[in-house]
Amino acid sequence: MLDDAITERISENADWPPMMEWRAFAEWCRVDESVVHMWVHRAYIPTVKVGRRRMVNLVKLINELKGDDES
Repeated sequence: MLDDAITERISENADWPPMMEWRAFAEWCRVDESVVHMWVHRAYIPTVKVGRRRMVNLVKLINELKGDDES
């Protein structure tokens, strides 16, 4: 799962796009790509497939972190 430091970094950063390619998300969070790949594979973070790319759904992730998720 996401640790508290990463959660805080994501939640406090107001300059985030609605979706981000998972490798870019790993770089943005300063986490190894293999860790984010595992999160995606285990569905720990919300993703959506756009064409051939797997994108992290940052809007849904931020809402989940805030406890605002309605799904």
